[in-house]
Amino acid sequence: METRQNNRAIASLVFARMIYAINWLNIGAIFVLLEPDLGSGVGGLGTLTSAFYLGIGLMQLPGGVLAARWGAKNTVVLGIFLSSFSALGTAVASSIPVFTILRFIVGSGMALVFAPGVVIIARLLSGERTGTGVGLLNSAYDVGGVVGIFGWVVLATITGWRPSLALSGGLGVATGVIVLATVPQDAPSEDFRVDPLMLRRIIADKQLILLGLATFGLSIGNIVVSSFMGYYAVKTFGIPTTLGGAIQGLVVAVPIFAAYLAGRVYDGSERPRALMALAVLGGSMALVLGAYPNVWSAVVCSALDGVASGLGFTVAFAGAKDLNRAGDRYAGLAVAWVNCISLTGSFLTPLVYSFLVVSASYAVGWLGCAAISFGFLVPALLMSKRFRP
Repeated sequence: METRQNNRAIASLVFARMIYAINWLNIGAIFVLLEPDLGSGVGGLGTLTSAFYLGIGLMQLPGGVLAARWGAKNTVVLGIFLSSFSALGTAVASSIPVFTILRFIVGSGMALVFAPGVVIIARLLSGERTGTGVGLLNSAYDVGGVVGIFGWVVLATITGWRPSLALSGGLGVATGVIVLATVPQDAPSEDFRVDPLMLRRIIADKQLILLGLATFGLSIGNIVVSSFMGYYAVKTFGIPTTLGGAIQGLVVAVPIFAAYLAGRVYDGSERPRALMALAVLGGSMALVLGAYPNVWSAVVCSALDGVASGLGFTVAFAGAKDLNRAGDRYAGLAVAWVNCISLTGSFLTPLVYSFLVVSASYAVGWLGCAAISFGFLVPALLMSKRFRP
């Protein structure tokens, strides 16, 4: 009976993660359709994307603290509802400033979901298969990403972008109800208080900081490709919006199985540092390919970054939990801290890319971000060879 309940809970978290990915990625995919109504080009897309990553980055640590105090399930449900209702609101937004505020709130809500979700799914998988659990969540994100990028381009082309965003926000609200009903309640301790010494221990942990910086380097490529590739391909090569969405969708289609397999590799690896370094290198090389003005180069860029992301993000978040030395109650906070370093820094990426494109060219935008990403190979190489005690 308990196994059946756990399987239902895992299934609901996987489904919620898929819809979460749709609400994360569909804006970049359909921005070509939003552009005439909002009156803004690549600079507007950069602003929306930056606001989203600022929200999701800044709220990571508060989300981790809330999960430690209030319980992982309650925090996940709150985050799903906050992000989904805000995503629903974007369907009626009429200007870039309003859209930007709503995307900031969407990101803030999503910040409350992932790290506590990692803790829950690791517990449901008996707590010993961190990599497998993270890989499963990341594969679910990639499946949702394919739907959110390519599927939402088709849907928005047929129905209009506003109904498509209303649907994705509504689906998000529904997943909040499902998770609330199926995931076992983790009993929060009314006497529990986040120990400032433990919090400082996590924040000052050199290995977690290095892992966060390496993850930031990986995120640069993933953000540029998953947010801008479709728009870039349509504007540069004159291809149909649906084909641009298909090319962009490769960044999440390729790692659907790679993320889960990466989790299995991580669980059996004695040197995950090498896996993280390889992922950062692959992500930066993908951006170099993006600079070459050719449709096939864009295809390979998106696919290669998908492979790098599937490997790197799985290693990063499983590694964050395993590097935690502050006790199980703080595992979500350790994951949140790594995510915080990565995503808070990432809010600059869309601004840098769009600035380089507007002031110079798309090629300069791709190569500039590739150079920055490559620099974050250094933190990955400085990490300990082994993440586990």
